[in-house]
Amino acid sequence: MRAKNSEWLTHEYFRTYRIANAVDTIMRDPFAYLRELEGLTVDDGIIDFLPHWQKDSALHKFIRFIADDIFMDDSHGPSRVPYGPDPVHPQWILPADLAMMNYGIIDEPLFFIPDDPSGGVPVNHPEGDGNTDPYFVQNACYHYLERLPLLQVYEDLMARIADEVFFVMFTNRRALASLNKFLSMYLDGFSPEYFTEEDKELTKLFAGEGELKRVRPPIWARRAVFYRDRGRCTGCRVNLSGLIDTFDVANYDHMIPLARGGLNDVTNLQLLCERCNKRKGDRIHIPSNHYRRWY
Repeated sequence: MRAKNSEWLTHEYFRTYRIANAVDTIMRDPFAYLRELEGLTVDDGIIDFLPHWQKDSALHKFIRFIADDIFMDDSHGPSRVPYGPDPVHPQWILPADLAMMNYGIIDEPLFFIPDDPSGGVPVNHPEGDGNTDPYFVQNACYHYLERLPLLQVYEDLMARIADEVFFVMFTNRRALASLNKFLSMYLDGFSPEYFTEEDKELTKLFAGEGELKRVRPPIWARRAVFYRDRGRCTGCRVNLSGLIDTFDVANYDHMIPLARGGLNDVTNLQLLCERCNKRKGDRIHIPSNHYRRWY
């Protein structure tokens, strides 16, 4: 779980748009990536998404999953960066170590890519055509990256990257709705009876089979959505900032309704006026892609 130390974010933009683009691409057609997404959804993976109004939102969780996969792909090569004072014969490191140094998480690399096969044991990777590294390099990189998620420094890296990509993607309501629609497939029809004794407490979250209880969005979630949507109904664009209660809970609509497997998650909210909210009801509508210009 991420710990919020400040309302301010220092943005380093390390692979931010590459990861955001990967998240958006997958959410546009998740069925084409079901095999890749198994690690997120199998073995009751949906349980991590169920608790109401987590600041570690569904999007944060999904970003970390995709970012980790991208870093793991570096084990095949040729993703590497030079390190050291000698520009002619540098040592080589993986982007994960460079990222951790950029964020100030570590002071020096934890791993150097080997330049000789000493101790290398071939694995079932085919010999490359020049676009992949030799076996012994792939082995060494893979085993390092396989162990890296066990370290706190890597968890800290994923938290920083998730915050940065979230900052970029939170304005994209259609991508957020696609993510929540994908997750709703696993929640829809999910019965609390499936829970093990260890997870029985989670039954309190449900109103019925496949439907979470309606829980009032906390002020931080309403504030985030209100300012993201610029205080206007995303349907008809009427100005809602003049209301007596700017953060009136009635104006916060679940893009994927709870009755359709939607989550009580900040990424599943949009700002609607009373008329548009009533018109939408418990149906799934594609969110508006109209956004107010900055200037």
